Amino acid sequence: MSLFRYKAISDSGKVISGVIDADSFSLAKERLRKQQILVTELGTLKKNSSIQLDDTLLLNFTREFGQLLRAGLPVYESLLTIEEKYRAHRVHPLFLDLCDQLKSGSSLSLALKKYPGSFDAVFLSMVESAEQTGALVTVFNQLSTLIEKQRRLKKKLYGALLYPAFLAAFALLVTFSLLYFVIPSMSDLFEGRKLHPLTETVLGISRFVTSNTIPLLLGVLLVATGVPLFLRTAQGKRLREKLLLKTPLLKTLLIQAALVRLTRSLSLLLAGGVPLLQALGLSRKVVGLFSLEQLLERAEKKIMEGGKLSSEFKTSPLIPPLVIRILAIAEETGKIAPMLQSIADIYDEELENQLAQITVLLQPALLLILGAVIGLILLSVLLPLTDVSSFVSN
Repeated sequence: MSLFRYKAISDSGKVISGVIDADSFSLAKERLRKQQILVTELGTLKKNSSIQLDDTLLLNFTREFGQLLRAGLPVYESLLTIEEKYRAHRVHPLFLDLCDQLKSGSSLSLALKKYPGSFDAVFLSMVESAEQTGALVTVFNQLSTLIEKQRRLKKKLYGALLYPAFLAAFALLVTFSLLYFVIPSMSDLFEGRKLHPLTETVLGISRFVTSNTIPLLLGVLLVATGVPLFLRTAQGKRLREKLLLKTPLLKTLLIQAALVRLTRSLSLLLAGGVPLLQALGLSRKVVGLFSLEQLLERAEKKIMEGGKLSSEFKTSPLIPPLVIRILAIAEETGKIAPMLQSIADIYDEELENQLAQITVLLQPALLLILGAVIGLILLSVLLPLTDVSSFVSN
């Protein structure tokens, strides 16, 4: 079965477009004719594996698919129901292709593997394991919970950084406006006078800004575009990680967020019947912290040699003692999955509390910095004006 994209004219005279699946071009045309659609263009739609589901769509798909399976619908019928719901959406070709693959005899896990940008290694491994054990309903419910918690964690991190970033940008804008517009308009008042060093410094900065406007704007534009692109590379990510790990407060947040992702995904994989070595390899791909990924890679080798995960974790300063102690007990009792889930819950709550404290402390600190910068600039302007007023009064 192939996918066909069409353009047509509706009964009201509006141009509409959509996607339809059929075994051939003529059958697609016939199906559209039966729907009383006046087709103007019809062509084969190439399957595009670059289509991605964002966090919200992925959560909705996982949750709805699990609910349909729990209601007793077969896998294909459940997927077909979701495909019908998203026919007017930009990701409709993805769901239509999944239906096509399942109808052709492919398994769900193999169909999902064609879209690695939407379904990560943990998701795919859980689905593959569930197909073997017949626990798709349970697994999709667990995956929806995992995705929801990861989404909530990401929102917490972004939310904690959004206001400080906005305030910092506003401070730069105000400072630039003062240096570029206000100070130059008053510079004539200061000519021929002996000025305070603070005023001289601010005037010098203002002259530099006004005389190098284009190079400065180009430099800002280059930094604003180049830095994000560099940080997306492997070297950029490692450099950013090194800098963050050297910052005391951010180091704690970074490690806790990585531990939450690691323990939560590892717990889910182990509970789904995935062996420990395979679960470690899959969890390593979603940790998001290079230093921790290296630690997990070393741990895999030690476990293959007969060692324990807790013993390898002891060698790293990144792992808190609480995690090592709980993990050691879990290895002795054989309850690794529930213990890891407990660790995830502990650090998730601790991370939320720390983010709230940082937000509360950072906002007044940034306001003080903003006030100090603007105050120094205004003071540099007022100092010579005070001298002029005193001279006139004399």
